[in-house]
Amino acid sequence: MSTSTIGNPRHRACGFTPTDLTALNDLGAAALRQQRWSRCQVVHESYADYMAAWAIDAGAGSAPHLTIARFKRTGTYALTVGSVVVATASSLGKILPAIWQAVTVRHSEEDAIFA
Repeated sequence: MSTSTIGNPRHRACGFTPTDLTALNDLGAAALRQQRWSRCQVVHESYADYMAAWAIDAGAGSAPHLTIARFKRTGTYALTVGSVVVATASSLGKILPAIWQAVTVRHSEEDAIFA
């Protein structure tokens, strides 16, 4: 039986793994190549690592359209589209299908799916 690692001082989850970074790099490259995103950026903060992506029509001051985060304390992954959390999981692989759906659907369809 596994035990919880939350609050355990001997265990500290980390941010994105090297495998995560490779998968996110591939995702970002595909989305940029398909002109689904105008830009994307991986950020390393004290509480989480995350990749932010902006819609193709986003202005310079716009907030990211999509974020994929891994929280360092718990190791939990989260996908947000706009301000809505659309998926959380214990691994990036478990939310990749939702990420690909968010990347491949048109904006008007996205609004209907994630509203």
